Formats: sequence, structure tokens, C-alpha cells
Amino acid sequence: MTQPVRVPGIDAARGAIMLIMAMDHVNALVVRRHSVEFWAGAWTRYGDTLAARRTDWSAGRLRRHTAVRGVLLVLLSWFVEVPAWLVGIHGDRTGAVPGGWPGAGPAIWLPVTVLTTLGLCTLLLALLRPLSRRPVATACVAAFCVSSPSLFLPDSPISPVGMLARLALVAGQTGGLYVEYPVLPWLGIALFGHLFGQYLVRHPDRTIQASLWIGIACLLLGLALRWHGTFGNLRAPRDGSWREFLNLVKYPPSPVFVLSMLGGTLCLFRCLSRAPQSRLARLCIAFGRAPLAFYLAHLWLFAVIGAVFFPFGTDYAIGLLVWLAGMGLLYPLCTAVARRRGASPASWLHLF
Repeated sequence: MTQPVRVPGIDAARGAIMLIMAMDHVNALVVRRHSVEFWAGAWTRYGDTLAARRTDWSAGRLRRHTAVRGVLLVLLSWFVEVPAWLVGIHGDRTGAVPGGWPGAGPAIWLPVTVLTTLGLCTLLLALLRPLSRRPVATACVAAFCVSSPSLFLPDSPISPVGMLARLALVAGQTGGLYVEYPVLPWLGIALFGHLFGQYLVRHPDRTIQASLWIGIACLLLGLALRWHGTFGNLRAPRDGSWREFLNLVKYPPSPVFVLSMLGGTLCLFRCLSRAPQSRLARLCIAFGRAPLAFYLAHLWLFAVIGAVFFPFGTDYAIGLLVWLAGMGLLYPLCTAVARRRGASPASWLHLF
């Protein structure tokens, strides 16, 4: 079996983003202070202070592999990811009451968090494979999906929302269904990533060079839309402070949020691709080559630490020390998973 070629810059950029994500989750699960980023309802007010296609796999086998991976992600979300969040939530003794999102009400029986949506998007990518061979059509569909929150969100957070609309677009709660990551806008991001990966496989040097300028263009467009304050924001800045200017909506991802995150990621990818042997790049690569193992392990690690040692929260300095200690514990796990997967091309670990 042909071993797919890995792109160090992608592993490095992914690892860097995972490290930042872990710090954010430490704030939520240990420090017990975290922003609210929904399109409506409670909203934080800040004070003034890829892998290449295997050449020996048929299109059908690749499609089946992608679909199985999507199902696996959904199952891991329900049985591993969500229980970790429940440990963190029930370990909170600060008196904070979960809620504040649109439609909050009865008990939640089906939470749609990041892995669920990632799994559903992976399944849809398997079904949309014929479309992915047409770059212009793929880009148009992706742009429509990313723009969908600005086009179709209801005018009021108290407007009735059906379960299908909630799952596809309107982050919040309908009955027992709670959706943080609606499928439609995140499918657009996945399609953009798939398109970028195709060009990276076919024209690696040119794509890496262009990534910086594409990233800068995304950032400038995002800044322009944020400055204008209407289309693409979902919520305009409430005042003229820089913190409010950067207070973007993530649930669902506003086009400004998407442009900012994709732009920053592409710039990070280009910078880390320039020196893949640097200490920083190698550290990020170590984490970035085992993303799912890292994600699930870090959630449980910090949820348990928070519930056992910090039920009433702590300050950011202690949170930073917990994050550093956690990264030290997760580093050997990630390197072991990446080494085992690299040594066994046919291993089930490639589903991760």
C-alpha cells in the first residue's frame, strides 16, 4: 500500500491551532471563565481592562473510507466527547448556570458538538465527491454555505425553529436538540479545505506560496466587513472598543469569523512551512499528527482536573500552568499514536 505524503506545514499549523484550542478549553474547564459566542441570547461583554489520496485506492474505496470515518466521528462525539463536557459542567461549583443560547429550555438529549458536525460533514463530502472534481462549482457551493448564516438566520432569537433548520443552520436549542455547530456553514469550510487540499496535492509549491496572499486577502476582507458592521457579522460591534471589534460570532460561524480564522490559519500555515525543522514547527507537528487522539484526551484530562481540583475555578496564571503540564502529558501520547500510524499504513488508526 502506498504511504500518503504528509505536508509538514499542515501538521504544524494544525498542531499550533490545537495548542491554542487547548488553552481555551482550560479557561472553560479549569479557570471557569469563558466567552459566549452565540448569534443571539447571552453575549460576552468585555470590560475595559490533509492527507493525499492513496494512489492504490479506487474512488469507491476512498469514498467508503471517508464515510466510515464520518460515522466514527459521530459515535466518538456521543460516547467520548460529550461525556467529557458533562464531567466538566457537573464539576462546576461556581454557581454559574448553563444557558443563554437561543431556545434554551428543556433537558438536552441530543447535543451536536464539534465532532458530530465534523462527522456529518465528512459523510456529506463522501456523497459530494463528484462535485469536488469541479473546482469552480465546489468554490461556489462552499461560498454559499459559508454565507448562509447571514442570509437565512431568523430575525428574532425567539422565532420558532424546526429541528432540521436547527441542525442545518440555526445554532441553539429546539426541544432536546442542542446545536453548537450547524452543518451548513461548517460544510462550506470543509469544502474550502477539500479544494485547498486538491491544489496542494497537484501544485504544492505554488499553493504554499499563494497561501500567504490568500490568507492576507481573507483577513482584509474580514476586517472590511467587520468595520462596515452589517452583512457577514450576525452581530455588529456594540461600541468602539477594540475588544468589541474582535468579539465575533462563532455559533453559527459568521462570515467575518470564517474569514478571520481561515485567513489566520493560512498565514500560520505559510509561516510554519518556511521552516518545518525549527523547534516550534517540530513541536506543533508532534501534536498536529495525532489530532483526534489529542482532542479527546485533552478534553478528559482538563475536565477531570477541573472537576477534582478546581470546582470553583482559579486565576489565569494557574490555568496557564495547568495547560503547560497538560501539554507535557499529551506530547508522548501524540507522538506514540503518530509513530504507530506511520508504521502501519493499513492500521485502523488511519480512521483517526
